[in-house]
Amino acid sequence: MTAALGTTWGAVDDLISNVEYRVLRPAEPGGCTTVVREASFLMSGNGEVYAVGRTGLALGESGSWTVDDGYRPIDAGTYELSWGRDGGHLRISGTSTDPVLRGGSTDIDCG
Repeated sequence: MTAALGTTWGAVDDLISNVEYRVLRPAEPGGCTTVVREASFLMSGNGEVYAVGRTGLALGESGSWTVDDGYRPIDAGTYELSWGRDGGHLRISGTSTDPVLRGGSTDIDCG
């Protein structure tokens, strides 16, 4: 019952917040993929990034950000994703009229 209610609430929240999910490229050479959830509601926007490993599961949020005016930096292409020996790094950029208010830079650990 609790799982069903939680799933229903998550789906309703996604609809109300006009949520979009995106898989970012490039993927990590070892097979890890970065998935982003962006939402906007009224005059604010936010996003979370998840590392999805070979199992196909994200075991927790890697990072998050908040932007002004419902701006969607991933949708707008104002981000950089890079991979190194120790994992990935995602940098989110805003604009002069839609700045990043919180977050905006996070490491991605594929475990």
